[in-house]
Amino acid sequence: MMSRLTRNIITVFAILSYNFESFSQSSSGNGQLINVKDHEAVGDGKTDDTKAIQEVISQATEGDTVFIPEGTFLVRALGLKSGVHIKGEGLLVQQVEGELEEFRPSKQNSSAPLFRGNNISNVFLSFRAKTENEAIYLSGSKDITIANSQLEGNPDKIRSFAGILFYDCENVSITKSSISHYGAERKHPNKYQPGTAIRILSSKNMSVTHSNIFENGENGVFMHDTPDVEVSHNRIQNNGMSAIQVAFGRNGIEKNYLFINNVMEGNAADAIDINNRSLVKYLNINCRIENNISRNNGFVNGESTPDGSGIATLINISGVEMFNNIAEGNNRPALYIESCGSIFASGNKADNQVEVVLDFEELKLSNNTFSIVSLLANVKGKKLLMTNNELQSLSLPNGIHVDSLLLRNNIIENASLNFNMTGNVRLKGNVIKSKAKDGAILIVRTSSIVLERNQIKSTSSYAISIRKMATNVSILNNNIMSVNACIFDFGSKGLHIADNKLVSLEGGGFRHTLISKNPNQLVLSNNEHETDSKANALRLEGPGTALVLNESIIQGYADYGSVEVKKARN
Repeated sequence: MMSRLTRNIITVFAILSYNFESFSQSSSGNGQLINVKDHEAVGDGKTDDTKAIQEVISQATEGDTVFIPEGTFLVRALGLKSGVHIKGEGLLVQQVEGELEEFRPSKQNSSAPLFRGNNISNVFLSFRAKTENEAIYLSGSKDITIANSQLEGNPDKIRSFAGILFYDCENVSITKSSISHYGAERKHPNKYQPGTAIRILSSKNMSVTHSNIFENGENGVFMHDTPDVEVSHNRIQNNGMSAIQVAFGRNGIEKNYLFINNVMEGNAADAIDINNRSLVKYLNINCRIENNISRNNGFVNGESTPDGSGIATLINISGVEMFNNIAEGNNRPALYIESCGSIFASGNKADNQVEVVLDFEELKLSNNTFSIVSLLANVKGKKLLMTNNELQSLSLPNGIHVDSLLLRNNIIENASLNFNMTGNVRLKGNVIKSKAKDGAILIVRTSSIVLERNQIKSTSSYAISIRKMATNVSILNNNIMSVNACIFDFGSKGLHIADNKLVSLEGGGFRHTLISKNPNQLVLSNNEHETDSKANALRLEGPGTALVLNESIIQGYADYGSVEVKKARN
């Protein structure tokens, strides 16, 4: 069944596709094709052709296309007109009179963009340009397509305006275009300068597709206070900040994002940065991030920047789905998740970690490959579900709180799992390997924990250690192989160990399968123990109590010491 997110996205981008077709038809339909050279434009690279081209645009009627033929046309600023299209084969070179303007937070647009459109509609633009200010600035406009354009800024300008700027626009498509060099190259890992390729403010129903966005001073695509956006099938490379950034206004209207099939490489910050600083907690943005390739983000001249997530940075949002993305060689985590609601990631492959910070509602990780999934100190979450992932390890610091933590059918190649937390934990069907000196699994404290049907192998220390303060611990139907001891119990009250196969490996200081010091109502039932024929497999030490039911010593022997043991057989 199609999800609500998928239906919303399909509806939004069907509108954009319809508009693109409409613009294409109108640009070559009933209107005239007007060559600017037939109306006093020269195109010799010396003459100011601003007035000639502007008069053609102003006098054209709806459906007409203003054609800029081969040549170099010097222009200052041109106004667009509703229903009048621009098609260029020649090169527009912007000349700016007077002192050069610069981007500032208080002045985010220039007074002289190459093309300016205010409250226009039904316009198709296709042209080549080198500009000092914006190539295009549209406000209050709708039903616009920018296609097959090549836009280049000034690579020496330290505080550059955007290549394309939208404010309060609707139904706009940028496709098959190149936008580059708006702003100077970033030189330092700890600071950057303005200069974004595409800047979208307070708009809706926007798309950027099949384009090449590279070597701009700041972001590739930046959007603020803008819902309903598609960024897909682009190459976004070597920009001074993130490839794609979503910023939030005060009202929490941001929703319906589709970021798919992009190559994001060599950007100095994140591949995708979605950071909700609005007052809306866990804002549900209905976002799908899929089939992107992210490489080597988060560096400037080989030095690490403070950013550089491979798949996405997600802060204070919900409703994000990530599928089949690849992240390699990035500076920061593949996924950085801070104070989020519902997040789902499946089929992703990354050579670095997932980092979870502060709090979360529901985090689902399925069929991914990551190096580590790391919950940072003081994390407080409701539900963490991890299934069928391949990991090197899982990091769980002391004192975290996760109401429900389920690990099912994962492969963890070099585990050193520490459970000293509040919450209910279940490990089922996992393959857990460890070379760590502290062993594979340490259980200090949980609300409850069940280890069931796992395959656990530890080659440097105990496979499972259970501290005295741990309660409600059950170890059931596992295959455990370990040096020293498969299970080391320090007196956990009511520890239940049943139906496991325990094999002691050579290479440790001793060859026990299970040790319990001062057992406290320990229950052993239907376990198989196998060690060296002359070794002590099952060993109970000190005072304590244990119920032993149908234990099978395949090889080795049992030593119950002075522990009060009640034995039974079926």
